[in-house]
Amino acid sequence: MPEHDEDIPYEEPTSPPGPLTAPGTLTAGGPAKSTAAAPEEFTERLRARAEAEGGMLLPGRTYEEADMARAALAALRGWAARRERLPGDRADLMAAAWWSGHRNVAELARSADVSRDTVYEDLRTRGIEPTDKASAADPRPRYAPLTAKGVGGLAELSQSVTLPAILAQEPDELALTAWAISNALERVADLLDPDRATMRQWGRHEVAHDLAARLQTALHHAQRVAADGAGERQLAGRSLNRIEAQLADEQYLVHRATVQLSHVGGDQITVRIGQAQPSDFMPAGWTLLDADRPLREVTGPEHLAIRTALDTIAETLNGLLAEESPQAASAASEDA
Repeated sequence: MPEHDEDIPYEEPTSPPGPLTAPGTLTAGGPAKSTAAAPEEFTERLRARAEAEGGMLLPGRTYEEADMARAALAALRGWAARRERLPGDRADLMAAAWWSGHRNVAELARSADVSRDTVYEDLRTRGIEPTDKASAADPRPRYAPLTAKGVGGLAELSQSVTLPAILAQEPDELALTAWAISNALERVADLLDPDRATMRQWGRHEVAHDLAARLQTALHHAQRVAADGAGERQLAGRSLNRIEAQLADEQYLVHRATVQLSHVGGDQITVRIGQAQPSDFMPAGWTLLDADRPLREVTGPEHLAIRTALDTIAETLNGLLAEESPQAASAASEDA
């Protein structure tokens, strides 16, 4: 949707963006797909903007559907904008290749599928004299801050590539991962420009939280991709490798954990999380659960999700610990 809507008055949002919608409004898609029902004012505002551009928003009740409707027009605008930016983008990439050490003009021309004359012209527009091949390559990339325009264009390109795959009856996990990342890029572009419509409607904090939620969705689907076709022994072995790396860095890690689950109806469940040892019936490193009621077997994606959650807890707590070595802490405990 356009960044500025002159004909549509700005209104303060009356509800937070999708990921923060109350659980009771989830549609049949379920939490795994983050299909929170969109507030009526959100849908109406989106429909008004689509119609202002000569389009039409089909009836839809979820944020995913709203994302698709918005991204469809954004992808078309992105294609038109990229067409105008192509020469400048090519020159920037040509200069980046030159400064990274590639000084063969013929190779640059082949890589970009352009003539040698075009290579010379692009480099010179970026302050590079291609006949001076003796100048040393810059050891560091030339700093260029992120811009909303640049990242927004990248988001539009990513959405234009991923959107058709999302329109399938049942999109595969890799397509869902790419789609979540595409929308996360759009949120990065929003955060870079406080005047963008999303920033004016939601505010910086809500947009930042939505960015984190979309990356979490991408991680959820990526873990399913990682577990696809992998056996328990392979996944458990990767977990052990991760633990060994943490131990080598002298980091504390979660050895065991007890989680208290509470249901809205008042029911409570205690779940103890551990890891299989070489003597156990499961491959060493596999996630073991023990609860005060029967649980089904842990799947590969669930194993990865639990290990990631425990790694996050360990990493966060490591940062909260006093800056002293485990040996010093142990000695202080013994003295006490």
